[in-house]
This record gives sequence, structure tokens and C-alpha cells, in this order.
Amino acid sequence: MARNGYNGPAPKRPEERRRRNKDGVEVQVAPKHYRNVAQARDGLDETWHPIAQQLWNAFGESPQAFYFEPSDWAQLRYVIEAAHASLTRYEDRISVDSLTSVIQALEDFLTTEATRRRVRVVVDPGPVEWPAPLDHWCDIAAEWFLSLRESGQAAFYQATDVAFAVYVAEAMDRHLNAGVHMSGRMLSVVIKACSLLLTTEASRRIAQMELTKVESRDIDAEITALMEKYANAI
Repeated sequence: MARNGYNGPAPKRPEERRRRNKDGVEVQVAPKHYRNVAQARDGLDETWHPIAQQLWNAFGESPQAFYFEPSDWAQLRYVIEAAHASLTRYEDRISVDSLTSVIQALEDFLTTEATRRRVRVVVDPGPVEWPAPLDHWCDIAAEWFLSLRESGQAAFYQATDVAFAVYVAEAMDRHLNAGVHMSGRMLSVVIKACSLLLTTEASRRIAQMELTKVESRDIDAEITALMEKYANAI
């Protein structure tokens, strides 16, 4: 799958869905079309902050939830409640300690591609819905969020990656709005969250993701030449 001039590794064939790595660690592959919408619907608290609701619902739409047991869902509900609290405790900021704890807790639920790769759970790439940036986000946060959709690693995102990105962009916006009172600790936490979304070449290399760049202009030229050749042959 290509996005904005990038090619990612091809999805695994069905017969490759369970294999052994050279170090003997088994790789698990979640069914591509698995959904647990019923579980997500039953556990949704409509009093949660909209971003927390989006996070919760995203797990019902993401294939990695195939591996969830009742204990996963019960603990995830606790984590989403904490995410809700982090978003509503203050009107214009997020506690750095709360943000750190929520991000660390969400990693246990295979929320991002970086975490899935680290624990060797493979999810076939699939289309995901991207919401528009929230109206109140500053330009930097909105631009960062939009850049994810146009970057090659987004080919591997699931609904949870996108919902997590919304949560991170909200934290980024509130951090930037602090102005001269911006916290260095908060910057570190937000950057850590960005790395879980594979936003930099360093984080992609650590996750063993290689994106091959191609020149869009060359592709366009080849397509144009091919169409002209076809037209002349008619």
C-alpha cells in the first residue's frame, strides 16, 4: 500500500500468519476483519469525554482485540476512565503525570503499531477513518495530526492508532497553549507518544519499519506515457 510517495512492506499471506522468528519467538497475526463492536458498545460510558469515547470505540474496531479476554476489556475500561479524567480535570491543560500513566497503560492493549511490532503481533493493513482536526487545536497540533495521514507508516495504522493520535494531539495543543509555562516534562511525554506512532525515522528504524520513497513526479510521468501509448494504439 502506498501513501504520499511511500511504499510499505506487503501484507502477509494467510499461510504466513503464524510463524517462528529466527530467535524462536512466535509471531501472532490478528484476523483482518475481526470486530468486537458488541463488547465496545456494552462498555461505553456516554459521560466520558468525546476523545475518551473515541479511544474506547476504536478497540472494538481494531483486529488486535481478537486476543482480548474479559480481563482485558475490564482493565481497558479503567484506563479509559483515567483518560477521561486526564482530559476533564483541568479546562485547558493535562497533568503530565496523568498523561504519562495513560500512555503507558494503553501500550498494554496493543494500541499502536510500534507496540504491536515490539510484541510481535501482526495486523494486516486496512483502511481506517480519519476525523478532521478538532476546531480548537492550534495550527501546530492540527498540522501534526494531518501529517500522520499523509505519512507512509499510516498504512499500518488501525483505528486505535488514529484515536491515540487524537488524544496526543489534544495533549500537544494544551501543552503549546501554556506558552511561557510550557513544561519540559510534558514535552518528553508527548514526544514519547509520537514515537509510538512511528512519526520519525529513528522510531521507525527501532520498530524495523522501512519505507521506500518513490518520486511521485516520475510515477505521474510513467502513467501519462502509458496512457498516451494506449491511446495511440487504438
